[in-house]
Parts: sequence; C-alpha cells; structure tokens
Amino acid sequence: MLMNKIFFVNAGRSEKASPVFNITPDKKRRFDSSLIISVKKCGFNHVQVITCRPLSKKLRPFPTTFWLMCPYLIKLAGTVESQGGVNELEEFLRTKKLFHEWHEYNFLHQILRLKLINKNQSNFMRRYNGKIFKSLIRGGVGGIRYDSENINVKCLHLQTASFLALGFHPGSAWLNSKGLCGGCKKNLCSKRTV
Repeated sequence: MLMNKIFFVNAGRSEKASPVFNITPDKKRRFDSSLIISVKKCGFNHVQVITCRPLSKKLRPFPTTFWLMCPYLIKLAGTVESQGGVNELEEFLRTKKLFHEWHEYNFLHQILRLKLINKNQSNFMRRYNGKIFKSLIRGGVGGIRYDSENINVKCLHLQTASFLALGFHPGSAWLNSKGLCGGCKKNLCSKRTV
C-alpha cells in the first residue's frame, strides 16, 4: 500500500534545486550542497524540505533522504525532542500497533535511497566499497537499522522532513498533535535567503 503512494507524492509542490535557492552547506552537520536533488516549498514559497542524494560526488554516504530546512520546524522539532519526543513517538507507534506500517515506511526509505543512486555509482560502490554500500541501502529513515519486531525512531527532524516530503507517516497523528506537520503560520522565513 505505501509503495503505491510514492508515485503521487506532493505533485506540483516540489521542484528541482537550482542556484536560485541559495542553499548554503551546513558544516556542523557534515552537509554538502552538492547532495541536493530537489526542494519542497511551504505555503509561503520558502524551502521547507530538500531531497538529498545518498552519495556525494566523492562517493561519501549520506543516508538522510529528506532534510528539514524550515527554521520554525527545526526549532519546534528540537524542543519536542528535548522533552522526550523520540520516546513518545516510539511509544505511540507501539501502542497503536503500527509495527507493520513502521517497517514498510522504513523499507520505502530504503527503496527510495537505492533508486536515487545512479547505476555507475551503484556498480562502483558494490565493487570497491561493498560494506558501506550495503549499510547505506539497508537502512530505513535516516539510515536507521530496522526490523519487523521493534520500533526505533532516530530523530524528529527526520520524521518531520519525511512526512512533509512524502505526505504520510505512520505516526502522522502524533506528529500533527505536536505541530510538526505543517509549518509556521506567519511567514517567519520572509527575511531568510533560502
């Protein structure tokens, strides 16, 4: 069921990244702007989420497919996370018995990451760096290891970015209850260059 949704994600709301978006690399988080494939904008036409290549030009792995850019949501996710939000989301998914849905959601991220690696990179990585390649393509949301019996959430920034980019998440009710499903209501990015 989830696999069918990927072909209809946010039709018309994403566009290819270009120099117009002036997205600067984040040196603190090992972020390389050459990884950007596309962007999703908020209702105020500001970059909210970027889609990233799983491998940099130098073939360094980058398991985060969707990167949250909205300053309002970054701050809110950090606040909720510092108050135990990761454990709360895990508990929500367990309580609602969403093990299968969580497994599928992570598997979808695995498939997306694999589809974003071009054939030449894939062949090279398999041949010369198989261990890193396997690790990169086996991970779920943000590269996290997952299985069908456990629910492990890596961070709320990843969950929020994935929800906004894909338009769904097994824990969307919980994310929404924390205000992590939309964005600011007052165009707080109007002075921002991104």
